[in-house]
Amino acid sequence: RHNEMATQSLDNTEALKRLRLFNEKAQELQSYSFIDKALHRDTGVTVHFDCEKKTIEAKRVGADKEARAAMCLVLRFFLQLRDGIELHQIAELYQSIPAKDEDRHRVCENLKMLDAFLDRETVLALNNEPITYRAVRDTFLYGDQAHANADKRIMFEMWKVGPIYSVFESFFEYAVGETIRYILWLAAMNVDRIKALEQLGPS
Repeated sequence: RHNEMATQSLDNTEALKRLRLFNEKAQELQSYSFIDKALHRDTGVTVHFDCEKKTIEAKRVGADKEARAAMCLVLRFFLQLRDGIELHQIAELYQSIPAKDEDRHRVCENLKMLDAFLDRETVLALNNEPITYRAVRDTFLYGDQAHANADKRIMFEMWKVGPIYSVFESFFEYAVGETIRYILWLAAMNVDRIKALEQLGPS
């Protein structure tokens, strides 16, 4: 019985720690200007083709480089396994903490919807291979902003050449925006879970 209580204590304590960290980082993410700039109604990219001059110009409205860099440093907490608050890790955590079955289901189903969106193909392709929203998000994140992963850095450098880069930027902000929507929704769900775990205490 003592061992069971010790295990339960560790589980509750660890779960509470992870949910608090998730919400702390979600609140930090929400405070950055990226969200207002990237999700503004005028955000997007306009591509102009000049048939006579045979030129392409792209004009983008969205987040600036500084806002993007600040956001990416926090976003990676929700996408990497190291800190225990990766989105699928939290969805799995919901299966073992005090929660309504309906809430557990909603967390998992909404994450499946996000994954389905990220795996959708954009209108862009490279070497006849369609590029997904997840690929765009992760290439910007791990090839430029948060890391310099060799493979993704090469891909990012290829995308960066020419006016089409503005289109990639726009798709990146769209993909990140949908990811952040889920994060903030889940953070709101976590509030009641945190209260429940605090009431249970260490036992």
